[in-house]
Parts: sequence; C-alpha cells; structure tokens
Amino acid sequence: MTTTATDHLRLLERWANAMRGFVRVSPKNRDLSYYGTGESAHWPVQSNFNVFSALAVLGTAPELDGKRTGMKRDDIRSLSLSLLRYGLSTHKGEANVCTDNGQWGHFWISVLGLERMMHGIDAIEEHLSADDKSLLKRVLISEADWITDEHPVVAGIEHSINKPESNIWNGTFLLRTALTYPDTARRDAYLEKATAFFLNGISIPSDAASAKEYRGKPLSAWHVGPNFTEAYSLNHHNYLNVGYMVICLSNIAMLHFDMKRKGIALPPEVYHHSEDLWRIVKGFTFSDGRLWRIGGDTRARYCYCQDYALPMWLLAIDRFGDDASAFEAGWLSIVAHEMDENRDGAFLSKRLASVRDNSFFYYARLESDRAVTLSQASFWRRHFPLTSSPKPPPVTTAWNEDFHGAAVHRSEHRLASWVWKGADGPAIQCVPAHRSDMAEWQNNLYGELRTRGKLVPKRLACNYRMFNGGFTACGELEWNETLPMGEGEEKYTFARHFVAAAALPDARTMVVLQHAVMTKDSILSEVKGLGLKMPNDIFNGSSRRYRSAVGETTLSGIPQCGEMTPVDSPWLSIDNELSLFRIYGGERFNIFRPSERRIAICRPTRPTLGSLYADEICLTCAIGNIFYPEGAVLFDNGFAVSTVSSGEAKRMAECVAQIQCDDPGLRAVRVSGYDGVDYIFAANFGQETHARLSLGNTIRELSNGNAHLAASGITEIDLAAGMASVYRIQNT
Repeated sequence: MTTTATDHLRLLERWANAMRGFVRVSPKNRDLSYYGTGESAHWPVQSNFNVFSALAVLGTAPELDGKRTGMKRDDIRSLSLSLLRYGLSTHKGEANVCTDNGQWGHFWISVLGLERMMHGIDAIEEHLSADDKSLLKRVLISEADWITDEHPVVAGIEHSINKPESNIWNGTFLLRTALTYPDTARRDAYLEKATAFFLNGISIPSDAASAKEYRGKPLSAWHVGPNFTEAYSLNHHNYLNVGYMVICLSNIAMLHFDMKRKGIALPPEVYHHSEDLWRIVKGFTFSDGRLWRIGGDTRARYCYCQDYALPMWLLAIDRFGDDASAFEAGWLSIVAHEMDENRDGAFLSKRLASVRDNSFFYYARLESDRAVTLSQASFWRRHFPLTSSPKPPPVTTAWNEDFHGAAVHRSEHRLASWVWKGADGPAIQCVPAHRSDMAEWQNNLYGELRTRGKLVPKRLACNYRMFNGGFTACGELEWNETLPMGEGEEKYTFARHFVAAAALPDARTMVVLQHAVMTKDSILSEVKGLGLKMPNDIFNGSSRRYRSAVGETTLSGIPQCGEMTPVDSPWLSIDNELSLFRIYGGERFNIFRPSERRIAICRPTRPTLGSLYADEICLTCAIGNIFYPEGAVLFDNGFAVSTVSSGEAKRMAECVAQIQCDDPGLRAVRVSGYDGVDYIFAANFGQETHARLSLGNTIRELSNGNAHLAASGITEIDLAAGMASVYRIQNT
C-alpha cells in the first residue's frame, strides 16, 4: 500500500487539537503568538518555527479535514503566520523581543530552525505579505553574513571538534540564501563558504588525499578534518551516535526537496558521501523504521533523531533510488499507535509525562520535532512522485570499527552488536531482527551497579574480533561515583568489572560472561548481574509474557513500587521470541520491575526525565542499601541470549555448561548453538599475560574472518589478558 501525503496529514490533524494548549499570545506584542516557552534560546526558537511550518502545511493542504483539527482553515493559516512573524521579528536587530526580553541569532545553531521550516514558507508563500517577505530576507541575509564572517569550519573525530551536522545545516543555509536571492551582494562568498561546510560535513580521513575537484580546487585543499571514520561511524557527543548520522542526512534532504520544488539543481558537494552514509544507516534500521541505536542514545527514546529519519528516507527514495518507504510506513504506524494510547491528540503526552511536568521547555521541543517532520513528508509527497513498496528486503550486515570498539552482525533472525564507546557506557544488544520494541541499550546485558548518587561505568581496555557470522569482544570497566553528595566527598572508584560477549555464527545466539568485584568498601543500592533491559511500554501494549520451566506469567503496567519476580528455571523466554539460558553464577533469574520509567534522558542530576519503561532481567539482583567490603565479588556469571522460541529455549538450555578452569582469571563455557554445532567461549579476565586451558576435544578457533584458522585443530586454549575467543568443537 502506497504511503501518501494524506497519511502524514491525518496525524497532524489529530495533533492540532493538543497543539493549541502550547500556544500563547506574546505579552510583548499582542499581535503575535508563540509556541512553547517563547524564549530566545535556540530550542524554543526552533520549536516555534517547527510548529509554524507544520501549521502552514496543514492550513494549505487540499485534503484538510477541519472537523478533525477542530480549527477552520483560515484560523490555522492565521496562527501559522503569527508564529512565523513572532520568530522573525525577534531576531537580532528587529523590532520585537522574546518572552525573556532577549533576541536570537548569530550563533552556530541559529539557522537550524530556519532550515527545518523552509518547506512551510513554500507552502504558505501566497499568503505572505510584502512585509513578511522583506523581514524573512533581512533575517536570512543577516544570518548568512554572520556565518560567512564569524563562524569557522571545524571538523574532527574527537567530540570537542566534531561538527558534521552543524557544518551541513550552515552549508545548506548559505547555499539556500545564495540561490534564493541570486542578486545579493555576497552571493559568491556564501557559495564558497557553503562548499567548505559541505565538504567538511560527512568528511572521512581519506578526503585529505583526494584529488576530486569542487569549485576548482581538489577535495584535499578543502579538507579541514574527518568528522566520520573511514567506516562512517560518528563520534558525536562522544559516543557512536547513529542518531546524528540521520540528522546529517535529514538536513541534506530538506535542501534537496526545497530546491527541487523550485527547479534548481544543486552542486555535487551537497551530497558529499551522503549515499555512502545512507547505506550504513540503512543497516542500522529495523524493518518498521525504528533506528537500531547500536551505540545507545542519551536522549528520549523514539524521539528527535528518530523523527528526522523521515526526511532521510524520502531522500533515499528520490536521490539514491533506494526504496525506504517501508521504513516510512512502519514509522507512521508507530506514531499513530502512540497517539492512540495518549487519547489527547498529542504525540508524546503519556509516555513523556515526566518530561512535560518537569520541563515544558524540553517537552514542547520534542512534540514540535514530530510535527515538522510529518509536515515535510506530507508536503513533499504531495508534490513529488515518490515510490513505495510493501516491505524492505532483508538486510545482512557485518560491520566493525576500531575507534568505538564496535562489532556488529545482523542477519535475518538476529541483531547482535557490541559498542564499547556507547552513550552511557558500553552498548550490547541481541534482539530479534523484526522486534524493535525489544531493543534497549542503556546499561544492557553487562550488569549494572547503582548508588543513591550518580554511578557511571568508565570504559578501560577493549578488544574485539570479527569472524564469519559473528564476533567476540572483551572489555574492562571501572564504576565511578561522579556526583558525590557530601561536602568534601571524593569521586571514588567503587568496582572493577569485566564483560565478554560472543555473537555465535548460528545467527541466533549471543553468549555473555561477566565478573565484577569491589575495589573499595562502599554501600550500593542495586547490584544486578546479566541486566537485560526489556522495554515494556506503549509500543508492545505494556505487557510481556514470560515463560520458563516453572510456568508462565504476564507482567503489565508500571507498578506502584518496585517488584521482584523470581524465576527458578535454567531458561526464560520472552514473548516466545527471545530466550535466556543460565550457564553459571546466580541461583535463578529475577525480573525486577522498577516503579518509574528508568530509560531516561541522560542528565547528571534528578529529576529523572523518563522516556521508556523496561523490565530488568537479572541473575544476581540485590535491591536496597547494602554494604560491600573491598574484594567482595558482586557477580560472576555466564549466560546466553538467543532469538528462539520457548520450545527451542528448553532444548538449548540442556546443552550449556561451565568449563572448570584452574586459572582464576579464565572463564569458559560450552554452548550448543541453534545450528546444532557445539561452541566453546572463553575470556581471560585475569592479570596474567596468558591463561591456558587444556581440553579433551579438538577445537578450531573462529577469528580473523576465518573459521578454519587452525590447520588441524587444537586441544588447548591460550588467551592473553583481556582477550576472548570462540571455538568450534570438531566432530570426531
């Protein structure tokens, strides 16, 4: 079924009912209205422009159903223009001020709201007065002059100089201004600076040696620094940030469609490496359109960067000839489902209630991001023949990248990933390929420690190895108290923690080994081994079915206080889609259910701005303030996660075992994969240079992309400290 402009519009019509509660008449000028908080900070400015453009599209759409919006067409257009005039007239040097008595502009992010709203200008252009057009031109020229003269082109892998998305939106803004006002005096200067921004947007290390010419100069002469690695991973906000890969492509999409509507061809630098980046991002997308955030996310789940995937998908269809319409259709279904749960027309009101109640500033912005992207898709689909197909083809991905310690394997039935430099510590995942609702990455699958303050894992060494069909990885952490509460209290290191994982070549299973020990006498409020975070919120109907050897239970809703459900079984299956097996350590599974949405926007202090609820599946699970002395082992366990049914889980659980090791730092387990092959996974968590384990079986090591590395098999495991490896047991 083809997605149409109307599909997007119908969601905007529902939202219009809730939107009116976010709009106020300006106390500074009663002829103007603003959305959100109306301040001069960049988020309120962006939000205001986002909503202007959404209403501009809504109010000029031929398919508009006024009964659904509760507003007449003329009233929608009038409100849209009032928001636009508020935004433009409060720019630096203009006649009005924002609610905080300030004016906005001349900042590295000033033009982002302008870029995201420009389709709205196109939609409502015939209703703009001569004064509106003159004011718009003054603002655009003023910002273009400032960017050209004052804003440098900066780029680099290190997060302090990592500027891909802002380079792109400043480049699109300069080029847009030059093309929209070709007679402007500084047109050539805008074009020159725009080229520099574009070529240092999706920039990679090899650009430094490229002779490919742009505006008469080789790329090497334009190159300031690589914002992406050669493998197209992005270290934005100091972690592997799939979301901002999307943001980069979204801003290119906005310029692409706006200029296509005007019949203006864009220069090649606009699309520099954009198709290469799209191919990577596509592999990090579930079939329903939800992003597979392999490196985690510090922001609200199912928001912001996720919203801006919508323009990216339409760019992929129109520019790259890659039909991403199934992602678009799946995402629209997710948005509609959450709106059905809210029942008030808002996009996010139920799930993000804690954000709304604690920061209207933040919440208003998140609502506006969804509105503006839906309006972009509706407007572009109305004017361009964008194709659609019923479903995307299966995606197989084997990808790795050294800077972030990233190893990824995606197949038809399993998404497995390890990213050491993740958003809030390592990000480890094993989920069914078709179940985005099961995906979470915050302190997932490596155990978790908590205090009443802010305890975070500091990543130390990490190693990984790829092989055909999977990977192994091993890393060391320290848990540090970063915000001590007492006067004079130090930022102590509390615990040392090792974790190792293997994505087996059975395309279903991941094996994880963990060991954590106290390095200082301390009181901890929570100690949880295993630590699978299983979302149990709006997107799965707020209900999970857990089946095990001792029976079945369904857990629904958010409890009034924390709940613990023990499961004394060697295996545990979730919704008959994802299963866990105990191998060693921990007497039983425990399902801990906190009383709040703990999957939260990452902030240093309370209040918690929750964005998603999750059950927490643990082995060791100690809740409540408990004293642990130096040297106490917090957890020492091994388990497997597999994308199999409960029936397969029962069979596979009978074929896992711990292998006893004489070396105190060595951990080893035997697992029978879904493919019927027996594997040994071993990790050296000790300090010795090498740890050895003699076996009765002949084995072959799976590493370096070669499943037959040993010519005739080996009977001894020899691992360096901090290394892990997986072995296939030879049939004899």
